[in-house]
Amino acid sequence: MKLNLDFLLEPPDFSVRGKLVIEALAPLSMVSSMPGKYYRCQPEPTDEMLYGMIENAFGFHLTSKNDKDRDKLIKKVSQKHKLEIQTSDVGFSSFLQFHIRVSTRCLPDMIHYDDYWSKHAKHTDQRHINGSRNHDYRAIPTLNGIKREELTLNEKELIGFFPQYYISPTQRGYFVPKGSYKYVLETSAKISKLLIETLENPIAPVYLGSNDGWIDVTYEEL
Repeated sequence: MKLNLDFLLEPPDFSVRGKLVIEALAPLSMVSSMPGKYYRCQPEPTDEMLYGMIENAFGFHLTSKNDKDRDKLIKKVSQKHKLEIQTSDVGFSSFLQFHIRVSTRCLPDMIHYDDYWSKHAKHTDQRHINGSRNHDYRAIPTLNGIKREELTLNEKELIGFFPQYYISPTQRGYFVPKGSYKYVLETSAKISKLLIETLENPIAPVYLGSNDGWIDVTYEEL
């Protein structure tokens, strides 16, 4: 799908106010900083998480790692309108930060708990071999200790017969909202109209935190 992002180059305009309501359909784990052994979550999404959620709904799947499209666009907008770029603790920047701002927040009560989450891990040594549940049948002779030269693989070759990633159980915090998140957004008439149209039928699934933090989102002008 070809995206027309010309409206992002227009001057910031916050003349329209609207109400964004987020209803959690599953427990949410919103981690705003690089985790260690424990994924510490927070009860409220950051502005960057809200922007990312909206970008998913719009279908704005641009990457900065591969083709630099996102970085180029953000830099172009910031230079054109002399705006400072805001970046999250995990390195995410949204071009919607120049066109949408959150003015009011109403947060629900929460229930918090910890659980184990299936983290995808990748190594190039024995940890990968020991951590993976699946492997190619051609690795079986080596794993069973058969010493025939034509069947024995060294560690580097052996990893090639395993999935690229393996699952590592990791402790992670979760929140269950007992109500809805409610926000007042300020934006332009054009983006407000796009929010109304897109959130009724999102181009991609909307979520907060991990991709299993499913939500339902509505937006209306005030």
